[in-house]
Amino acid sequence: METMISITLPFFALIGCGYAAARIQILPEGGIDGINVFVFYFALPALLFRTMATRPLADIVDPGFIGVYALTSLVVFAAGALIARLLFAAGLGGAALIGLAGVYSNSGYLGLPLVVAMLGEGAAVPIALALAVDLVLMVSIAIAALEVNRGGDGGPGHGMRNIARAVIFNPLVLSIGAGVAVSAAGMELVAPIETFTRFLSAAAGPAALFAIGASLVGRPLSSGLGEVTQMTCFKLIVHPFAVWAAMTLIYPVDPFWARATILVAALPVAGTVFVLGQRYRVYAARTSMAILSSTIAAMATFTVLVFLMGL
Repeated sequence: METMISITLPFFALIGCGYAAARIQILPEGGIDGINVFVFYFALPALLFRTMATRPLADIVDPGFIGVYALTSLVVFAAGALIARLLFAAGLGGAALIGLAGVYSNSGYLGLPLVVAMLGEGAAVPIALALAVDLVLMVSIAIAALEVNRGGDGGPGHGMRNIARAVIFNPLVLSIGAGVAVSAAGMELVAPIETFTRFLSAAAGPAALFAIGASLVGRPLSSGLGEVTQMTCFKLIVHPFAVWAAMTLIYPVDPFWARATILVAALPVAGTVFVLGQRYRVYAARTSMAILSSTIAAMATFTVLVFLMGL
């Protein structure tokens, strides 16, 4: 128990530091934006690129792992969307956002630094692959539903171009692809690039966790308590349980990769869900509250999971 707390507490304490800095306004709103730009466009891409580029291609491309994670997340996504339609009469866009919130973990800002610190650098590979599935598949499905729900301004072709552009030019997707390309080519990173990416990678964790805490300040309370509760429960309980069952009972994968992926699946809702809700004006307040509630609840649920996994 002492080891478990010593591993998880510093990470949540760093989130608390970010929250406190924004709450007492020693970190201005513009400062939060600046940290997010640094993390999203520089530090996290460097970490993902370096993770992929410095490993043999055979070690990072596992179709079985990708398939079982994608199928599991699709099932949970569909179940969450269907329940939202039946229980809360959510429209197509709202149901898609609720489904996405149930499977899209904060794997970039929180999962990479936290799980890598717990399991070692090797855990970054399955996390990056899971993140790629979330960005390329899950987010694309949600955007497609939101475009249809909005009426597809500009026609279906315009909506599909928006989806493709959002996915292809995402810096996290680009960095994963570039790293895989370097690995496939059998190239080694030259010393200046290796040092540069290593420095940026080291900054990703602390900056991302601090940014998470700062971004939680001012999140509005919502009257949609039922939807918020569903998103939180699906993200922290249903999704990790489904991943555990799929990767250990139905289609066993490498135990180390399974462990890392289960831990990531048990993390809070990603901020991208709120960004989409705000952009399409669908459930923005509810998704914002789900991010806050799942982050707070994860302090307990994630710690319990670590204990149950014997880490």
